[in-house]
Amino acid sequence: MPTHLLMISLGGALGCALRVLVRDALMRVGAQPWWGTFVINLLGALVMGAVAGSAASIEESAGPWMVVAATGVLTGWTTYSAFSMDVVQLWLRGERGHAVALWAATLVGAPLLAIAGGAAVASLTGASP
Repeated sequence: MPTHLLMISLGGALGCALRVLVRDALMRVGAQPWWGTFVINLLGALVMGAVAGSAASIEESAGPWMVVAATGVLTGWTTYSAFSMDVVQLWLRGERGHAVALWAATLVGAPLLAIAGGAAVASLTGASP
């Protein structure tokens, strides 16, 4: 059990570090910080759907690396708290249109991309979604 926890923790740290690198890279090319959170969360949803689509139950039928990917790397990669903070900051700065757009696009886009990721993997592997 300690090895499993260590693997997931290291995966989470890796996901978090990748999130910061991507956000900073987007900011260097002129994107607002909330764009990084938006892109990261939607990409994470797509990949999580693909991971989930490759196993009926991640906890029961996936190998240890799948669990590390899903519960470690991807949960470090995506962040609902950063998304919430970005929405609130935009709202408080008076950028209410951007706040509502970010909120709506993430809440609609993330589940749709997760479904798309799962369906893509299912179609490639012949599994039923």
